[in-house]
Amino acid sequence: MVLLYIMTTQLKIDPRAWFETRRLAWMPSHFTRVSIDSIDIFIHGEAEAWIAENTSGRYAVLTCAIQEKNKLLSKVYAGFEDPAEATYFTLSFLSKNKDRRFDNFI
Repeated sequence: MVLLYIMTTQLKIDPRAWFETRRLAWMPSHFTRVSIDSIDIFIHGEAEAWIAENTSGRYAVLTCAIQEKNKLLSKVYAGFEDPAEATYFTLSFLSKNKDRRFDNFI
């Protein structure tokens, strides 16, 4: 009986999740970038897990080297293919964790 139910139910498999193409190792130029340097460095992994669980589009989380006034700085960005997901991440995750900075604990 259970097998018959499984065979007659249509499965909705997300091809991006199946082929592991949701998280990219590089950030295409059309992605919407959000800086996640405003939160504590120790929760960047939590941010990536939140993105994987709460969004459905392609994304990338990268550390980039940026030159500012003769200094080389390390910045962490989350990039989203869908700008709505970037807004959702900013409003849901970043605003909730804005007080979790390392210098607030010292």
